[in-house]
Amino acid sequence: MSPTFNPGIKSKSKDIVLVQKYNIKTKNHIKRGDIIMFRSPLDPEKLLTKRVIGVNNDIIFPKSTYPKSEVKIPRNHYWVEGDNVHSIDSNEFGPISKGLVVGKVILVLWPLNRFGHDINKSF
Repeated sequence: MSPTFNPGIKSKSKDIVLVQKYNIKTKNHIKRGDIIMFRSPLDPEKLLTKRVIGVNNDIIFPKSTYPKSEVKIPRNHYWVEGDNVHSIDSNEFGPISKGLVVGKVILVLWPLNRFGHDINKSF
C-alpha cells in the first residue's frame, strides 16, 4: 500500500495503523476509498491491506491481468486494489467477499511524525 503506508525510503520504521474491527459488517459502513484489512482469498493465513474501489453492483474495468474486461461486483463483495502498480489485488483474484474483511484502517499511529496522517488523501 505504498505510498499511503511506509512512504519513501528514508525511514526504516514501518507504519503502525489503528484498525477498527467492530461494526464493520453493517450496511454501508465500508465504502469506496476506505482501506480495509482482509484475509487473502488465495491464502487465508495471510492478511492483506487494500483500498476499496468498488462495492455492490458497481461496474469495474479491471487492469489487463484480470480475465474479464468488465466486472459487476456481486452482492456483499468488494473490489480492492493496492495503491502501487505491483499490488496483488482484485485484478488477480477478483471481487472479495464481505466475510473475508477483518477490519477497516482508521489512522496511522506510528511513526509519530505521521500520526493521524490522512490515509484517504491519496485516493
